[in-house]
Amino acid sequence: MATGSGLPLAKWGRSAFMKPNPAIEPSRSSDAGFSLFESLVALAIFSMAAIATLTLVSQNLRSSSIMEARTFASFVAENVLVETYILERVVLGEETGEAQMGGYDFEWRRDITETGEGNLQAVTVRVTLDGVDQTLVIRHGFRRG
Repeated sequence: MATGSGLPLAKWGRSAFMKPNPAIEPSRSSDAGFSLFESLVALAIFSMAAIATLTLVSQNLRSSSIMEARTFASFVAENVLVETYILERVVLGEETGEAQMGGYDFEWRRDITETGEGNLQAVTVRVTLDGVDQTLVIRHGFRRG
């Protein structure tokens, strides 16, 4: 132990009887925080998780929009089938039309053919979104002709 004016010196060169001054000496608790690198890694991991979550949410919204359109297209197809059932006379072959439901514009195509079983006719209804070639719903039914 070194001595300075006859008093024992502590590890940093001051008297063992002196209390440390927190304003002058750095606190040891600063070692308990995160380093810049650790913070950046945590931010990168959080960013990747946030992007994955946002992607999932947007896909979910898109899927629910498509399901909504298919549901309304199904209602349109059912309406066209019911209309076909209540008509007294129908023309064999294909007929097209338009319908609006739930804020969507649909195009429907009804095809009526003979089945070869007496006076039984097969009815097929296809519904698409207006201006889109992809068929959303196909419904089949039969009627007496």
